[in-house]
Amino acid sequence: MIEESPKISDAWLMAGGFDGFTALDWIRAATSVTSALAAWDQGRLVDVAVGKGWDVVRLPRALGWRTVERMRHAGTPIGPVQHTPEGVEVLVPVGSAAEWQLPDTEVLTEGTVAVPHPATVAPRTQHAHTWIVSPQECAPLTDADLLHEAYAAALAATHMDSAR
Repeated sequence: MIEESPKISDAWLMAGGFDGFTALDWIRAATSVTSALAAWDQGRLVDVAVGKGWDVVRLPRALGWRTVERMRHAGTPIGPVQHTPEGVEVLVPVGSAAEWQLPDTEVLTEGTVAVPHPATVAPRTQHAHTWIVSPQECAPLTDADLLHEAYAAALAATHMDSAR
């Protein structure tokens, strides 16, 4: 069962092991850290710019979870990944997924995405958003080529399973 996170307070962050600003380095190129902390403290999501520090690859939810599981099982380094109402969003280096042409995927190179506090990890949620891989516990960004391979394998496995 997924639970809605309570308002994020300093006490909650400290109790949850938040180590200060190290976990926030990933958003510096996309938004003001001070504004992000204020929004999270008020229980809001933070809109961060895409295409500055990273791009986003959006995968369908079920296949996105399978893709992350395949990467974890293979020991592949994974950067921040969040589950949203729109799908599973994986942060990748700017421009690295520009040539993607896999079914049901979308590469975001501009605009914004809303993100919860880095301590909001499944099964906890914040406005239906949760980190599958928190930015405070992962590689800087996911290699787009390795993500492409893992997604293609998950997609093929799904098609094989449905053909049986």
